[in-house]
Amino acid sequence: YRMMPNLKNLDIAEVNITALPIQAFYKSTNVENLILPNTLITIGEEMFYQSKLKTVVIPANATTIGNSAFEQCASLISIDIPANVETIGTAAFKGCSSLTTVTFEKESQLKTISGGYSNPNYYGVFSDCTALTSIKIPASVKTIEEAAFKGCSSLATVTFEKGSQLKTIGGDSYSSGAFSDCTALTSIEIPASVETIEAAAFRGCSKLATVTFEKASQLKTISTAFSSCPIISIEIPASVETIEAAAFKGCSSLATVTFEKGSQLKTISGDYSTGSTSNYSGAFSDCTALKSIEIPASVETIEVVAFKGCSSLITVTFEKGSQLKIIGGGFRSGSYHGAFCQLKNLMTVDMSACTQVKTIDEYAFYDDSELRLFKIGTETPPTCGSSAFVGINPYSVLKVPSGCADTYRTTYGWKNFASITGLDE
Repeated sequence: YRMMPNLKNLDIAEVNITALPIQAFYKSTNVENLILPNTLITIGEEMFYQSKLKTVVIPANATTIGNSAFEQCASLISIDIPANVETIGTAAFKGCSSLTTVTFEKESQLKTISGGYSNPNYYGVFSDCTALTSIKIPASVKTIEEAAFKGCSSLATVTFEKGSQLKTIGGDSYSSGAFSDCTALTSIEIPASVETIEAAAFRGCSKLATVTFEKASQLKTISTAFSSCPIISIEIPASVETIEAAAFKGCSSLATVTFEKGSQLKTISGDYSTGSTSNYSGAFSDCTALKSIEIPASVETIEVVAFKGCSSLITVTFEKGSQLKIIGGGFRSGSYHGAFCQLKNLMTVDMSACTQVKTIDEYAFYDDSELRLFKIGTETPPTCGSSAFVGINPYSVLKVPSGCADTYRTTYGWKNFASITGLDE
């Protein structure tokens, strides 16, 4: 075909071959429309790399599309992936800037949408397909790897075929999540089968306002996948046991956080760097639109800086039957941080359902200048840091179990409350 520069349409469907040479149409400038051999099983690596291909018919027998097979085919508009395709190599369609439609045939056998990252390069199958507006992921896919759709700036709709077997949405590297920099993506429903959403999965999705989880979710951990996304509300699946540090950090539009009934959540995480007052990573830190939250009964630990910077937070309550034991806080190299410290609008903390609290650490509620009512249901006063409640409202009231007021008054760390009375008073 290279000897025929005017050849634009090529039909080799009846040619009896199972493979073509690697780079067979590499940087081809003539062939625009191609029907491949019906017997072809493998589309080799870089076969159409930077070619002028506009349309191609992939045969039904094909099982493999090789690495970079169609990479930077800037004229390719649409592609139909046959059901027999089990493997699509890294960067197979990367940089196909005119690719608007990707269709997977019914009963697809595809297991992985591949990707990868090696600073500063990334190798997602569909990365930088800037014209792609929607995608429906086949039920057979179990893994969407790092950078698979990175930079698909027009991708507004991602759906999953009924019966999805998806387990992992990848993205270990800070800037190369499966859907990172998909700046048109506004909503997504995560299939129930998903067990892992890695740290950068949705990093840079600057319009992602709605995240929902299919019922019967298997997700155990929420990582930093959604940090700084403009999510408005979130319901945490009952299966989640840990919300990691910085999971929703900087989600400044997040106004509503609820937990599915039967929550198994154990830890709301947080962390901070030595010697810095600004480098902190709480699960919900800097969620400046959040006004109230009810913590599920299963939670045992709320770590340092978990809610630091939630400047609109007014009310914190705990579900009946609370298993809470620790509220974190600490001081390092001149810096202090608490799970709920310096929340200037926090007025009420209702821990009357918390009967098992062991520790309220230093600075946990430090400088909450509007904190006026604090209820706790633990009869034996928890160990309390001397600065846990320093700076709270001078007229603050502490409500404790009936008959325990005198014990709280004489227990170290609780003296900052102006009034200590029984819950029934």
